[in-house]
Amino acid sequence: MRKSLRKPQTIYSATTVLWLIGMLAHCTWRTYAALSGPPSPDLYANHLSFQLVTFLVFLAPAWLIGLLVVLVVEFAVFGRKPNHSSKRTREKP
Repeated sequence: MRKSLRKPQTIYSATTVLWLIGMLAHCTWRTYAALSGPPSPDLYANHLSFQLVTFLVFLAPAWLIGLLVVLVVEFAVFGRKPNHSSKRTREKP
């Protein structure tokens, strides 16, 4: 069981799931904060769909860039390592 937790694919999957949970929590908090205040004079801003679209347009790209940066760093750290036991030797002509 412990060995499977060290596989890079498991780490990438866990990172992606945690990213999704964080992004959904941030979206929920931001939407709740926007809609729980006094009503806006712009009626469209008081709808859930408008708040979700603004989150997706303005904040989701930042979350996506953050995920990509973290995954690139993880790939550099946990990615494929060269297998030294299968070195090929050059054939001499």
